[in-house]
Amino acid sequence: MFLGVLGIAPPTGAGFLSPIDCCLGQKPNKGPQWTVERKYIEFATPKELKLIEKIRSQTSELFDIENEAHRDLLVRLWKAAIPEEEVPDLDKPHEKWKYIGFQNARPETDFRAAGILGLRHLVCFAEHHTKLLRRILAEQRYPWAAASINVTEIYVTHLKLRVPQPRIAPIPMESIYDLQAFTWLAAGAARAHRDQKSNEWIALDLLHSLGVMMLDHLWNQRLEEDRTTNLLHFKMALMETSAVINVILRRRPDNLKALRSAFMDRLPPAYDDGKGIGTEDVKEQPSMQ
Repeated sequence: MFLGVLGIAPPTGAGFLSPIDCCLGQKPNKGPQWTVERKYIEFATPKELKLIEKIRSQTSELFDIENEAHRDLLVRLWKAAIPEEEVPDLDKPHEKWKYIGFQNARPETDFRAAGILGLRHLVCFAEHHTKLLRRILAEQRYPWAAASINVTEIYVTHLKLRVPQPRIAPIPMESIYDLQAFTWLAAGAARAHRDQKSNEWIALDLLHSLGVMMLDHLWNQRLEEDRTTNLLHFKMALMETSAVINVILRRRPDNLKALRSAFMDRLPPAYDDGKGIGTEDVKEQPSMQ
C-alpha cells in the first residue's frame, strides 16, 4: 500500500509533486509562494514567533534508523500497538509493521515525507488512545500508520510549518486565520504546561490525534453508506477531514479543551474516552531530540 493511494493528488500549479513525480526526480511546479515568516509576523508577538520558529525548525528533521532516540520512538509505537508481541529487530524487516499500517516490512521508508514528526504523532496517538488504536488495527479497514502520516502532512501544509513545503500533501489552504488559531493554541498550551518537556508540541499533537479520529469516523461512515467503497476512495475522506479542520480552526478555539470539544461535537460518543491531551490526563510528550 503506497502513501500515494491514500494521499490527495496536488492540484496543478500548487507547487507540489505527486508520489510518481517524486520518484522520477521531477521538480515542483511553480505556484503561489509563501513567505512563512511574513505570514506569522503579521499577527504574532515576539514570544509567539519564537515558539513557531522552534516548531518549524524541527518539522523538517528526517527519520534516521541509526539515531537511538528515533529507534526508541519506534519501540514505543510497537509496544503501544502490539504489546503482546516482542519488539522485533529494528534493523530487519518484519511483516507486523504492515499490520500497524506501514507500506512494507521496513517502517522507516514511510517517513521520507513526514520525517520524525510523522513518527512522533504515531506514538502520541498510540499511547494516548490505545483502546481506539486497537479497534482500528483489529478492523484493518485502512493502513492506520500511512493514514496518520497523511494527517500529519495536512497540518504541516495548512499551518506552513515546513520550508520547503511538503511534496505530498492534500489541499493546501491559504488563510491567516488558521495560522492565528494554531499560534494561540500552541502558545497557550506551552504556557499552561511550562514545566513539561516538549510543551511546544502539545497543541499540534492534539490537533493530529483529533484529525485521525475524524478521518477514522468519516472513512467508516463512507464504508457503511456504500459497500463498494475501497481504498481508492480514501482521498475523499482525507479531503473531508481537511475541510473539518479548516472549519474548526477558523472558529478559533481559545484553548485545548475548546479545541477538543469542537471535534468531539462532530464525532460519535465512542471517540470521547476522556483521556489524552486536552483533558486532565496529559502524558509526557515524546521528545524530538
